Amino acid sequence: MKRTVLVALALFAAGCAPTAPSSVPEGIIVFMDTNFSGPFQPFTADIADLEDVNGICGDSVSAIVSNDDWGDCISSIRIAPGWAATVYKDDHYQGQSLTITADTPNLKNVPGPCGDDWNDCISSIRVFRH
Repeated sequence: MKRTVLVALALFAAGCAPTAPSSVPEGIIVFMDTNFSGPFQPFTADIADLEDVNGICGDSVSAIVSNDDWGDCISSIRIAPGWAATVYKDDHYQGQSLTITADTPNLKNVPGPCGDDWNDCISSIRVFRH
C-alpha cells in the first residue's frame, strides 16, 4: 500500500494527478476534497492516528517546517460494498464518532462536532466488514 501511495503522490506532484477510483474493491478510500476528488488514500485496517499516515495535509508551522499527514483533512469517503467505517473526532478512537456504511460525497453535509459538520474533522478511523 505504501508504494501505491508514493506513486500516486509522485504523479500528483508532477502534475499528473491520478484518477480517483470510482469504486472501492475493499475497505474505504478517503479524499481530501468533496465529491471524491483531490488526493486520496485507501484503508483496509484501523488507523489510530491519521497524523501518522503520510499525506498532503497537515499543520504547517512555517513554510520551512511542515507535518504532512491525513489528520483532520478528509472531505469525502468511498465505502466498498460490505464494508463500513467508524470515524472519530479525536485520535485513538476517542471523542464523537460516526459510522459510515455508504459513499459520503460531502462531509460538510453530515452534522458533526467541527463547525457543525464532519468536514476536516476526522482524527482516527476503524474500518470493518459488516
